[in-house]
Amino acid sequence: MISYYEVLGVTPEASIPELKQAYKSKLLTSHPDKIDNSSAQVDIPLIKQAFATLVDPTSRKQYDKQLIESSKLKGFNINGGGLDIYSLDDFEFDNDEWSKSCPRCTAHKSICLTETDLEKGTPDKDGGFDIIVQCNSCSLWIQVKYYEE
Repeated sequence: MISYYEVLGVTPEASIPELKQAYKSKLLTSHPDKIDNSSAQVDIPLIKQAFATLVDPTSRKQYDKQLIESSKLKGFNINGGGLDIYSLDDFEFDNDEWSKSCPRCTAHKSICLTETDLEKGTPDKDGGFDIIVQCNSCSLWIQVKYYEE
């Protein structure tokens, strides 16, 4: 699915004036009289909806949150910062194992860590540890942050 940012041809960091300019430009270039290819389909209502959502700060914030959540289900980090980061607190502890359902494939308890795994964690600059772990059911890798008790 194409994002509203892609519909308007802007980045998620676009300012209100940039959104307005992109909206006007998109409408002008998408007008049926301006399209060279008669088979090209342009969804003017989608352009209008994208603009209305992104120009309103409250709607935009809600849309961005939904966009982030939907991208996590696909296993992508929307901000381009690399792997999605989870806390060990996000995992369930049972029988000497921490487990979590995969945010992408939703396989139940498919991301697992043991005490032995945690001993292999890399110290981070905050005094905690990081470990990268893969889902047992798909190709998703996540970063898990934790602290020794």
